[in-house]
Amino acid sequence: MAAATTTHTRTAWIRHLCDGSRTPGTALPPRAVEQDYVFLHPDQMREDLRVQSRTDGTEVLVQGRDSDERLVVEFWSNVVGSGPADAAADLLEQHCADRHFGTLRRFRTRIRREITTGARYSAAVQQTYVQDGTRMVDVTVTCTLGGDVLAQAWATYALPD
Repeated sequence: MAAATTTHTRTAWIRHLCDGSRTPGTALPPRAVEQDYVFLHPDQMREDLRVQSRTDGTEVLVQGRDSDERLVVEFWSNVVGSGPADAAADLLEQHCADRHFGTLRRFRTRIRREITTGARYSAAVQQTYVQDGTRMVDVTVTCTLGGDVLAQAWATYALPD
């Protein structure tokens, strides 16, 4: 798989790095699935990252480092298995990417139920600010069906100059 070049592919790309660390799952667990994707050096995301993972039976932490041992990407989830939560994270990120331009720096999700046909999305800018000379924006996305919250996401983007 090539390096992630567009915002809407980054969560799937980082999970691709995790393939050996997570077991396939078929259903969402009873508790909400939380995932946290951090892109410290998004310009360095490529296949030759050295991946380290740690699991404790209920959580997984995966870190990708470059040849200089610099932390490039990090992924954490409170569920070791993969499955419907991954698809939900991709849908939430795609909704953000379609509306907000910039380089994704962090993406957190809380998946309560599987996202199904007919679900509605709403997105809102929470704040814009400057961090280390870079303009940033924080965005939230909520996915609902019939008034029930299925999933939520929080994204941070670095805005272009």
